[in-house]
Amino acid sequence: MKNCYAALVLVFTLCSGAFAQSNLVRLDVVNVPVDSGLLASILPEFESTTGYRVQVDKRGDEAYDVARLGQADLVISHYGHVGVEAFMADGLGLWPRAVFANQSVIVGPASDPAGIRGTQDAVEAFRRIAQTQSKFLVNNAATEKYLGQTLWDAAGRPDPGAWLINAGLRDQPVIQAAERMGGYVLWGVIPFLKFKEATQSKLEALVLDDPLFQRMMVSIVVNPEKIPGVNVAGALALQKYLGSSAAQAKIRAFRYPGIDHPLFWPGARDNSGSFLGDLEGPVPTASQAVATTLAFRQTTIRPGGSLGATITGANLTADTFFDVRFQAPGGGDQIATNWQRGVTGDHTTSASTPPGTWRVTGIRAHVDPNDHTGAFIPVAVALTVQP
Repeated sequence: MKNCYAALVLVFTLCSGAFAQSNLVRLDVVNVPVDSGLLASILPEFESTTGYRVQVDKRGDEAYDVARLGQADLVISHYGHVGVEAFMADGLGLWPRAVFANQSVIVGPASDPAGIRGTQDAVEAFRRIAQTQSKFLVNNAATEKYLGQTLWDAAGRPDPGAWLINAGLRDQPVIQAAERMGGYVLWGVIPFLKFKEATQSKLEALVLDDPLFQRMMVSIVVNPEKIPGVNVAGALALQKYLGSSAAQAKIRAFRYPGIDHPLFWPGARDNSGSFLGDLEGPVPTASQAVATTLAFRQTTIRPGGSLGATITGANLTADTFFDVRFQAPGGGDQIATNWQRGVTGDHTTSASTPPGTWRVTGIRAHVDPNDHTGAFIPVAVALTVQP
């Protein structure tokens, strides 16, 4: 051991075990990123530069049911999507990472009686609808109903009267009702555009530009400790690619055919500073050594004690070196280079090791002992040093 810190760096977030590492990454995703064409526009670069192949499975409301069955490595959904809370509470996913936001839109008749077309302030648009007594139908989908309530509150709670209509409808049925009545309504912009293409609807997307319309989406790596067979190295590589500045720029530049407005908004900046730091550097390839998990024989230790460490990942050998990033009690990030060689090792701590909680924030695998330029794979683990 080089110092008393080094032996305490890693503990276990994930138990050691046999994980299915291959060049196939199974991406389980809600409808919008697929229906819009966004993923089809950005994934080929990931595949061509890394050697991974992404199998995209569009699952809608069943996204997390499928992941529970072990049929996904990475899930992309809205942060508030059905099933997210239970999935995470059951320990089935690693920490969610913000990736991008899609958005809603106010749609209405081409005649636009309230004169809101192109308005950048959605509250002002809603206020004009109320002032002109133009019909506005409530979309009872949970997120759209909440957004409509927010607009009503922000507009000063105008008297509902006969113009604000709640017929108990949601999604496509409420859009159809709005078209029959010549009214306005809120809906997700991609579902609306697909509906318009399929039905030749005369309704138009009128208000698109207010940030209030954005709804965050996250990527969640399926926890291989709980669900066997997860390609965690491939999932982490894809998650890193999606969060990279280059991919975020592509997301910002994406346009849906016929719409000269961005409909997806980069969201990786909403992640922690440590995760943003881990996004620097190239995305790991399918043939690259990648450490993804580590297990220790115990979760608590006394100064002067010993630890046995087992590291798992992809393309690891007895000659792979591992750097670790860690935090001493009450301190910031530190790095121990070449902390271990090979996937198993024994480490003796110093008798002067300070007691308290030691936290691990990253692990990095490399073949050249002098090359420490690669990015850390983020982890969030803790070890207790007892006095």
